[in-house]
Amino acid sequence: MLSTESGRPAGMRSVPTGLPTPRELDALTGHRDRVIDLIRIVSLVVVVAGHSIMLTVEVADGSIELGNTLGDVPALQPATWLLQVLPLFFFAGAAAATRGWTSRGDTPTAGQWLVARTQRLLRPVFWYLGAAAAVYAVLSRIGAVAAADVVARLGVQLLWFLGAYLLVLAVVPFLQRLSSGGGVAVALAVCWGSTAIVDVVRLADGPAESGYLNFLTVWTIPAVLGVAYAKRILRPGTALVVAVGALAVDLVLVSWGPYEVSLVTVPGQHLSNMSPPSLLLAGHAIVLCAGAIAVRRFLVVVADRPRVWWWVVLGNRGAMTLYLWHLPVLAAIVGACAALGVDRADVHSASFPVIVGAQTVLLLAVMVPVVAVLSPLENRPLPWWDDPIARRSGPVRNAALLWVLATLGVAILMLARGGLTGDGVWWLVTGLACAAGARRLAVPAGRRTAAGSSPADDASLQVSAPR
Repeated sequence: MLSTESGRPAGMRSVPTGLPTPRELDALTGHRDRVIDLIRIVSLVVVVAGHSIMLTVEVADGSIELGNTLGDVPALQPATWLLQVLPLFFFAGAAAATRGWTSRGDTPTAGQWLVARTQRLLRPVFWYLGAAAAVYAVLSRIGAVAAADVVARLGVQLLWFLGAYLLVLAVVPFLQRLSSGGGVAVALAVCWGSTAIVDVVRLADGPAESGYLNFLTVWTIPAVLGVAYAKRILRPGTALVVAVGALAVDLVLVSWGPYEVSLVTVPGQHLSNMSPPSLLLAGHAIVLCAGAIAVRRFLVVVADRPRVWWWVVLGNRGAMTLYLWHLPVLAAIVGACAALGVDRADVHSASFPVIVGAQTVLLLAVMVPVVAVLSPLENRPLPWWDDPIARRSGPVRNAALLWVLATLGVAILMLARGGLTGDGVWWLVTGLACAAGARRLAVPAGRRTAAGSSPADDASLQVSAPR
């Protein structure tokens, strides 16, 4: 990805922000898969807007109650079939990872490859967790218990995505064997069928915890289709048939099955489709990702427009920053408006849509300078953590790396569930220990490995965009 910190090539003109013009940036980034970058940033903007639209906040008797618009207005729940776009993140990540898997002409070992991805993925998370922990400590010390509780819970809630994403990335190297439509069909059938079996077990009064097995099966589905996209395995027409068929199955599951229509968790649900992921969400992932393959040609035309591409490149440069920091910014906007007497507690009031709409637009506008200021933390390498690593390692070290990084993914999921208090603190410590352990286990660039590679083969795996 283009660096905005190291200056511009001589003679390059710039827009008032000091960045390359759209046409110059268009020429500099011709190697990128523009559709994947477009899908990633547009999906992220939809997530940010969706979180703002769904949130209700009520302050009473010194406590802060967070609610969900969809729970109070059930008629809006079908809109989640458009707003629930998280599968597209996994799709884009797997497609980008596939393009980079053998980009240097050799095949890395899975453990070393995953450490390289983790370096880029967790760099902004370290900064964010440090800030969240500091704010929580200050609020607790000054006695702002309600606000501290919100920070402890809501402040790390979105990290679940990173845990699930890391687990799916660990599977991506094994998906590189996919080479035909039949292989893709088998992989999708295994993931969808496994999810169905888990749902049958838990709906038949089986262990409730069994549902969390679906975190891997459901979120692997978009990864399978991401690999298929990158390898051009599925034709657009075939992908369209798959998407329509999956949509038909989803409609049957909602109409005659046990599943509720909302694809995000709302209060009062007897069966959440999101936590843990359900068979309905698995089908939705197929609909979105196969649909993205079906409309690829249209997306190419959109992404090829220099001005559109300019925003896509800059947005992707700060994608993790946007994802991590949009809830704190939203909280600040909602809090400031509440202090001025403008709140979003009563979803049935005539002013609620206006207030929410205005605050959502304000959030998207404010996030532009926030990302501009904070994204250097996402792109500036950290000492030791970002030192280059080799492409390959021996089999024992490779297995150890995969195990440690999978444990890291689980720890992040549990931290998001528990927050910054109680058991969540131990999961935070466990996650940091796993991250440090994986980085220590990784073979540095330039060292001869047990796999027989020479120093010349151990060039580092540089990750230039969120994977």
